[in-house]
Amino acid sequence: MHDDAALYDAEVSAFRDDVPYWESLVDERRPKRLLELACGTGRLLVPLARRAVSRDADARVTGLDISEPMLVRAREVVAAEASIARVVDIVAGDMATFELGSTFDLIVLGFNSFSFLTDVEAQLSCLDRVRRHLAPGGAFGIDLIVPQVHWLAVSERVAPHRLEIDHREPVPGIRRLLRFVTERYDPHRQIEDDLYTYEIEKADGTVERRTSDLAWSMIFPQQLELLFRASGLTVTDRFGDYDRSPFNRRSRQYVWLARAS
Repeated sequence: MHDDAALYDAEVSAFRDDVPYWESLVDERRPKRLLELACGTGRLLVPLARRAVSRDADARVTGLDISEPMLVRAREVVAAEASIARVVDIVAGDMATFELGSTFDLIVLGFNSFSFLTDVEAQLSCLDRVRRHLAPGGAFGIDLIVPQVHWLAVSERVAPHRLEIDHREPVPGIRRLLRFVTERYDPHRQIEDDLYTYEIEKADGTVERRTSDLAWSMIFPQQLELLFRASGLTVTDRFGDYDRSPFNRRSRQYVWLARAS
C-alpha cells in the first residue's frame, strides 16, 4: 500500500492516458451515482466528478481508499474545486470488504489497482462487493495490466533492475524524480515482488533516497473471466486499450466492462 501522498502525486500526476476513456464512459452511461474504488489522491476521481456533474447536475460521486494520507490529499483536491466539492464524498474503506449501504450506476476500479489484492479470497470478495453495490442496469469498469509472459520469465530467473520513471518537475518542490525497480516473479503464487528505489532531487538541490516494497498479482485472461463469473458478474465489453481496440493476444491492458449477472 502506498501511503506517501506527495510522492504518489509526483509519480502519477503526468499520467493521463486513461482519463479520456473513463470520461467517455461517463458520457455514455450518465451515472446518477458513481463510485471509484482505490481512488488514491483523486487523479481520476476529479475529472470523473467534473464529467458526471456536467452531464447531470444532481450526480453524486464517491471515492473510496484504504490509505488515510491518500484520503487527506484527495479531500484537499476536491475541496479546492467549487464545481465538484458539493457532490463528492471521500470515504475510508477496503475495496475487498467495503459496505456503503447504497448502489451505484457506475463503479470504476482503474489504474491496475485490482492487482494489489494478492489472494483469491480478497479478489472474489472485492468483485462480490462490486456486484452488491451495482444498481439495476449498472456497469463495472476495470483497468488492469495483462501479464507479459516473456518478461515474467526473465524476472523469475534474474530479478532485473531498471529505471522505470524519470520525471522532471513533476510537482512543485521536486526538480527530478527517478524510480528504479527490481522485479522478482514467483510463478507458484503468481505474485511479482517489486523493490522500488527512489532518488528525489528537491528544488533546493538536496537529494533524498528511499526504498519501498510492493507485491502485486499477475492475473491471466481466463483467470479474470472466471473471477468475474464466480462473483456473479458478466463481462459485456473486452477492450485491449483505452482506445477501445478489441482485446486480443497482443493486448497489454484489460479495459473491461461488466454487469451483474
